[in-house]
Amino acid sequence: MTINNNINKNFPELIPIFPLEGVVMFPDTYLPLNIFEPRYLEMINKAISSKSRLVGMIQPNNSNDNKLYDVGCAGKIIKFEETIDKRYLITLKGLSRFELISEKTNRKNFREAQVKWNKYGQDLNKKDLKEKFTNLKASLKEYFKIKNIKVNFEVIDKCNDYNFVDQITMICPLAFEEKQLLLETISISKRGNLLQSIIESYASEENISQVVKH
Repeated sequence: MTINNNINKNFPELIPIFPLEGVVMFPDTYLPLNIFEPRYLEMINKAISSKSRLVGMIQPNNSNDNKLYDVGCAGKIIKFEETIDKRYLITLKGLSRFELISEKTNRKNFREAQVKWNKYGQDLNKKDLKEKFTNLKASLKEYFKIKNIKVNFEVIDKCNDYNFVDQITMICPLAFEEKQLLLETISISKRGNLLQSIIESYASEENISQVVKH
């Protein structure tokens, strides 16, 4: 089932949240999810029946007594499929980041959060960033080679989407703290610079390690 994707800018102050370590979502990106736990099936049932169809993706902060980080990103359910074995296959389209005010577990055993949207209001604005990401792509190629990650470099070379940085952040095996830092960086150009620094630091550490070993 494909769902009409009209964006409602009047976001609710209370949204269901889905905590997943190492998973971040950004505005104008797409996140497929396989939902099978009973509490999260209930969460999707509630979200799909709501006017906004929003689900907030947020990371647990395991350095702070398993609390959540203060910033997540809300996505709208744009695709929904129920499998024979009663799982839900959904796709979220990222709309806007949010700040967490408070959260609690409801009677259906999934978490809901009071959130505010104003700090990341620019997430809804039309983007006009023209960038080829030449330096970042070069750093990424070195990083993928060092990590022995098989990637189609032709696809990377051809990708000039304004949110290329965000897409790479979502798929790269970065530390969850690094992903969170990138998520909380407001400007996409600053996220690009930060991501490049992180990628280059990984490559540098690996190169040093190889020198030491030999």
